[in-house]
Amino acid sequence: MNTFKKVLSALPLPASGVMLAIASLGILLMQFFGPILNMPYAGFVLQFIFGTVSAVLWVMLILKAVLFPVQIRSALHDPVLASVAGTFPMASMALSVYLAEIIGETAVYLWCAGVVLHAVLIVFFSIRFLKEPKLSQVFPSWLVVYVGIVLASITAPYFNQIFVGQICFWFGFAALVPLLPALLIRCTQIPIPEPAKPLICIFAAPISIILAGYVQSFSLNGGIVSALLLAETFVLILVLLQLPKLLMLPFYPSYAAFTFPFVVTATAYFFGVQSLVEAGFISAGWYVVPAVVILFAAVLVVYVFVRYVGEVCKAVSIS
Repeated sequence: MNTFKKVLSALPLPASGVMLAIASLGILLMQFFGPILNMPYAGFVLQFIFGTVSAVLWVMLILKAVLFPVQIRSALHDPVLASVAGTFPMASMALSVYLAEIIGETAVYLWCAGVVLHAVLIVFFSIRFLKEPKLSQVFPSWLVVYVGIVLASITAPYFNQIFVGQICFWFGFAALVPLLPALLIRCTQIPIPEPAKPLICIFAAPISIILAGYVQSFSLNGGIVSALLLAETFVLILVLLQLPKLLMLPFYPSYAAFTFPFVVTATAYFFGVQSLVEAGFISAGWYVVPAVVILFAAVLVVYVFVRYVGEVCKAVSIS
């Protein structure tokens, strides 16, 4: 086996979560550095770097699926890995935004493919794990499967697909209502195995993605945006209280959970504050809040990416 195949074999499937975070962070940085900081060139450079890295990971995961299909089939029988697989179609939606800047409207096909693939995953996952549900198999990563499709609501405006985005929003919102209490019961009554403990950070994502999807695909209601921002702040504080001890854990592929939940939280804060500023409800000084969260999310993304690269290199050198 040559070195490149060894790298693909060693690349953990949850790397798709890191890929999603990198792609989403690049888009967010472009939006923040351009209109807000009036530094469009810096935003473009950062977006190009993050987009390129994410696209390379996307291609590598495609090649991994082609060259090592047994690993993929095996992962789809695991409730954690199968649910984390939802980050791949989500990343495809995010990368379609980059592609649109290169090839224009044709990029909508990649976006549609991401939405359809995520819908297929929802059906497969439901048949596979909800047919005979077991509370011990329920993990926070289930939020990726059922609520993650709301990313279509966030990216829909780039392709004039608002109606599709709204449908995905309502599905994700409806799924969150019963899923969140079930997850809270599971996490309080049944200990989460150490390798899966970083998944606790995913709790920071659902309200954030709902908020960002709402702002992008619906008319502004200042009361709803403010309420969601307050709710997200409360959840974020709870997750941040757990983060120090989670970061002390040995490296596991579930480290990917340290990335996208905080990136989408930063995105939600940015969209939420931006909408309230433009509506005249608050002053532009509030942009300092999303700026801090963006910086925090960026540090975590870079840290996890470096850890992933180190672990893959270590695995390749041993094999």
